[in-house]
Amino acid sequence: MLTNPDGVTTAFEPDRLQSRIIQSFLAAGITESYLADDISLAVEFSLQKSKRKEKVFTLSEINNSVVRILKDTGFPEIAAIYLRNNACSKLTITPEFNTIKKLFQEHFGINLNSIDELVGKVISAAQHLNISNASPELFIELAKHYETEDFASEDIEPVSFDSWEQDNRWLVSAKTLEQDLAVSTRNLINAKVIRLIGVSGMFPSVRIFFMINEFCDFHGLTGPLTEMTLMPYLFSAGKAIDNCIATTDLIAAKQANQKDLPIFITIPDMSSFASQMLDASWPGVEKDCREMVTPLCNSLSRPLFKLKLS
Repeated sequence: MLTNPDGVTTAFEPDRLQSRIIQSFLAAGITESYLADDISLAVEFSLQKSKRKEKVFTLSEINNSVVRILKDTGFPEIAAIYLRNNACSKLTITPEFNTIKKLFQEHFGINLNSIDELVGKVISAAQHLNISNASPELFIELAKHYETEDFASEDIEPVSFDSWEQDNRWLVSAKTLEQDLAVSTRNLINAKVIRLIGVSGMFPSVRIFFMINEFCDFHGLTGPLTEMTLMPYLFSAGKAIDNCIATTDLIAAKQANQKDLPIFITIPDMSSFASQMLDASWPGVEKDCREMVTPLCNSLSRPLFKLKLS
């Protein structure tokens, strides 16, 4: 969940975040959209792995995470563009205890006693610097300066990134992965049912596209379909996808020393499948479609990081 500057809580939408990152890359004259995809996935992965009991984050936390990743990977100019285009607030506030405390409670996942101590340090620093009012971001940056291990932070933990270079775009290419797959899995790739994305050098992960309409064509299935009809076929698809995952794990560990990569599966044609094969309307049927592909997900040897239906 996402807390906006006006205090309203909404669902976090990765696609909107990716769109904002892409716009910043394009503004800088960089057209490699996969970079924005990697960054948005990294942010989403960090949120999912957060130690917070309630996965609620502020918009400024999300933006700060994006800016940090952009700077760490050698894109400071894009970080500046993103920050300029996505500033959360132009307001200024005074360094008064309750005001600063409320601000920090929205931005830092630390206990009440620690946050009181942190507020005191920041207010003292503001007085020493003769700051009578400033943007919320300035006080947040001061707080980050004073944060120590004593505060047991539950802030968003950054994903480790290497500086991006064109030559290191892929740690493992899709072609390399495909060569080591089982014959039955390669048949699905040749039929354009499964499409592999190599292991990215920016955000290493297992990324697989599963085309469910092509899958039905491959098996000669026609609509309208029922869940019971699809179940054994989806189970077999899960076995093929698991072969892709296991192969990626093995090669990524051997060639790039990457282990336990997050798994991201996209079914990009689920909406058209729902209309053509289930005689249902999208997105109203999305929840049912997620339940329908449960046999596929359950047949995987490791849990998914994300399943995207569109």
